[in-house]
Amino acid sequence: MDYNKLIETISEVVNNEKILKTNLTLVYELPEKLHEQMDEELFYKTKNESQFQHKDEIELEVSNLKIKLIKKIV
Repeated sequence: MDYNKLIETISEVVNNEKILKTNLTLVYELPEKLHEQMDEELFYKTKNESQFQHKDEIELEVSNLKIKLIKKIV
């Protein structure tokens, strides 16, 4: 999974009126390296002015849809 695929998937869910999004959380378990890359890309896409600091769990919210990206534990 990369950033574009994540956005594409989220858009499909958000735009599909048949999917009840209230209290819905999508959870993606990513390999460690990909997880860190995604965290960094999301950080810079938001034009955050603080310094990047990698988190073990990334949480997003888009149109009442919660998305969690967690690091896969080997």
